[in-house]
Amino acid sequence: MDSASRSCILFTCTTKGNASVRSFEITNSPTDSGSSKTWKVSASGNILCSQVDGSENYSLFGGKNVEVNMWDLKEGTKIWTAKPPPKNSLGIFTPTCFTSVAFLSKDDHRKFVAGTNNHQVRLYDISAQRRPVISFDFRETPIKAVTEDLDGHTVYIGNGCGDLASVDIRTGKLLGCFLGKCSGSIRSIARHPEHPVIASCGLDSYLRIWDIKTRQLLSAVFLKQHLTKVVFDTNFTEEEIVHPVTNSQVRESEIGIEMQTLDDEEKPPVKRKKSSKEKESKNKVVNKDGGTKKSKSRKRSKGVEAEIADDE
Repeated sequence: MDSASRSCILFTCTTKGNASVRSFEITNSPTDSGSSKTWKVSASGNILCSQVDGSENYSLFGGKNVEVNMWDLKEGTKIWTAKPPPKNSLGIFTPTCFTSVAFLSKDDHRKFVAGTNNHQVRLYDISAQRRPVISFDFRETPIKAVTEDLDGHTVYIGNGCGDLASVDIRTGKLLGCFLGKCSGSIRSIARHPEHPVIASCGLDSYLRIWDIKTRQLLSAVFLKQHLTKVVFDTNFTEEEIVHPVTNSQVRESEIGIEMQTLDDEEKPPVKRKKSSKEKESKNKVVNKDGGTKKSKSRKRSKGVEAEIADDE
């Protein structure tokens, strides 16, 4: 970050399966260095998810009618492809639609987790077999986001109904769900590299911060649009920003204080309302025998007053 110029590599992939790696020189104005590599990831189907490992040497691709596969980015060659699921008891073959993938560890690219459109979470190990090592269902809606934890065996999953949970991928055991259901589909989950928090966003336009240990919601920010991706900036440094106070701002604050004091002085005294007990005590009179009775109302209707006048 301190150098005046540095190189950056941009990796992109379209839904039609056209992947490309392009390098840039970052200076005052970013320029294309001209070195780029393009290849076809899938000839049929749509790519819906992709992920690059920690070493930035391997990448995963998956989607609709596209079995999850792994590519070597340096060589531009496919090194592994998942085996399609077998036919069911009726002999019908249903292709899997992958919606999210994540490497289980930054140091080991051989193990990864994938979420499917038929609410399944699968653990793959390319060194063991082509079919999933562990597969389990989570609720009844498609899995839309999957991310790994720093411990290497805990994953966080989010589905299309806004459910967010943590799972031990070694056994498929549900560790717990995060409290405070989201009102829209979760599209991205990010784990903070240092603090025990995760961030999630989705189609309800909210960015939420969660505590991993207690699974409580720490903060929620409304961002006025559908959100599809969230990341943590590891290079961010918090600096105290002091804004200079102008004379006009000071004058406005003084005027505000004066107006507030004047309003407080000019306020009329507030009359206290009489309680129901006081009203009842006034309506009661003392008898000769020492008892009490309610006094008659002094108000007379117009008809009674007219009858008294006629009698007189």
